[in-house]
Amino acid sequence: MAGANSNIWGRVWHKMWNAMNYIYGAMMFRSYLRLRAMKNIYNGGRCFVIGNGPSLRNEDLRMLKNETTFACNSLIRLFDEIPFTPTYYFAQDNHIILDNKEYIEKLATTRFVKSHYASRYHIPGVTYYKMLFPKNPIGFSRDIANVVYSGQTVTYSMIQFAAYMGFKEIYLIGVDCNYSTGNTIISADSYFDKRLFNSSRSYAPPEVDTNLLAFARAKEVCDRHGVKIYNATRGGKLEIFPRANFDELFS
Repeated sequence: MAGANSNIWGRVWHKMWNAMNYIYGAMMFRSYLRLRAMKNIYNGGRCFVIGNGPSLRNEDLRMLKNETTFACNSLIRLFDEIPFTPTYYFAQDNHIILDNKEYIEKLATTRFVKSHYASRYHIPGVTYYKMLFPKNPIGFSRDIANVVYSGQTVTYSMIQFAAYMGFKEIYLIGVDCNYSTGNTIISADSYFDKRLFNSSRSYAPPEVDTNLLAFARAKEVCDRHGVKIYNATRGGKLEIFPRANFDELFS
C-alpha cells in the first residue's frame, strides 16, 4: 500500500512540475519569439556540444574558437582563463544557476536557462525555455520554442537546440558518460577541472540509464531527419553515437 501511495504522489509531483514549467514559460513571451526565430538559422554545417567530463582539455576548447559551440554549467567559470567564449551557453540545474549566477549575468554571449527558474533567478537578457520530463518514452523536441524534453542531462537539451537550429553534423566532446564510482557518485574526478566541482553541496546521483535512453532517442530522431551526431570525446563510455577523432576534424 505504501508503494502504491508513493507512486501516486510521484505522478502528482511530476504533473505539478511540468505544469509549473509551462506557467513560467508562458510568462516568457519574449523568449518564445527568440526561440522561434532560431529555427533552421544555420541550415547545415556542423557544431560542437561540449560536456565537462574528465577527457576534455583546455587545448580542445582553444581549437573550437572558430566553431559554433554549445557549452554549459560551471565551465563558465573558466572562460576568462582559457580563454574561450561559446556561441551558446546553457544552465538548467537549480544549483548550477545558483552557484554561477554572477558569471551568467556577465557572460557576453547567448544564454539559455530553463524557464522554471525565471522568477526565482531573474537574469537580464537570458532566453528561457520550457522543459517537460516524460520518461516513457523520452521525447525529443522538434520545436524548442514550445518545449524541450529532459534527458536528465543538459547535454540532451543542447542536442535538441542544435538540431532545431538546422545543423546537420553535431559533434559531442567531453561527454564521457561515466562517473567516479560505478556511475553512482559525482565527485571532483567527474570533471576535467576539479574547480568545476562544488564540495560544499550535495550532488544527486547521476541518472546514467536515463541519459543513455535520451541519447538513443536523439540518435533515432536525428538519423530520421538527416542529422548526424558523432561522439568526438576522448574515451569515455558513450557508444550510442559513432565515434569521430577530434583532432582529425581540424586537419
